[in-house]
Amino acid sequence: MSSVTLDIANSVATITLQAPKSRNAINVTMVREMHRVLDQIQKEGSAIRALVLTGTDGVFCSGVDLHSVDLSDVQARQSAHLELRKFMDPLVMRFSELRHPMVAAVNGAAAGAGLSLALVCDIIVVSENAYFWPSFARVGLVPDAGVTFRLARRIGGGRSLSALLLAEKISAAQAVEWGLAYSVAPEAQVLSISQEIAQRLAAGPRSVLAQIRQLSASTFDHSLAEQLRAERSAQERVLAAHECVEGVRAFFEKREPDFQ
Repeated sequence: MSSVTLDIANSVATITLQAPKSRNAINVTMVREMHRVLDQIQKEGSAIRALVLTGTDGVFCSGVDLHSVDLSDVQARQSAHLELRKFMDPLVMRFSELRHPMVAAVNGAAAGAGLSLALVCDIIVVSENAYFWPSFARVGLVPDAGVTFRLARRIGGGRSLSALLLAEKISAAQAVEWGLAYSVAPEAQVLSISQEIAQRLAAGPRSVLAQIRQLSASTFDHSLAEQLRAERSAQERVLAAHECVEGVRAFFEKREPDFQ
């Protein structure tokens, strides 16, 4: 059975991690499966307009599967690390380069690299009993898969550094307070609420949302003058499309816009 499944409905693709024996832990096989799912999503083209990423059995993702790591000697440890990085780092980049807005339905623990996966998403909805655990230092590892890049941008450099150094769990309520998560949902509703948010995004102006995501990704790397230029270029691109015409018309006609 595949450790990653894909379901498509109402222009929303739901990617589900399902490896209950390892609590949805990440290994090379799972990462390859996620690449396969992304290949399928790209083949679907404009039929998919938003993504949801979630886990099964009350766990989002428990991090890297430490049982799959050979600790016997330095060479074995380095070899295992390089094998996983060979697939994991490109996966993080592929998620980043998608045009689709993404929602994480964090239905349980998101530990270690599970936090990395949650952070590839634009909007994070977390269940009441879930938590984020930047547990890297606790097991003698350096944070990777983009955590040091994304966490600081979400919650600020000071909080990010403290969280990574102390390796303490971040509760659902604390995650919302810090800006790590968008909202808290009852455990039984976290997926459905996340899919509703994704459907709202899917009904939105696709090119506009893509430009907003790109601008948000570059904002910490640009000067004000550079970001103004990037905003101007993005606005010129969307003005060349029909979405702004439909949006303005809908505003004056006092109706919901149809960006399909």
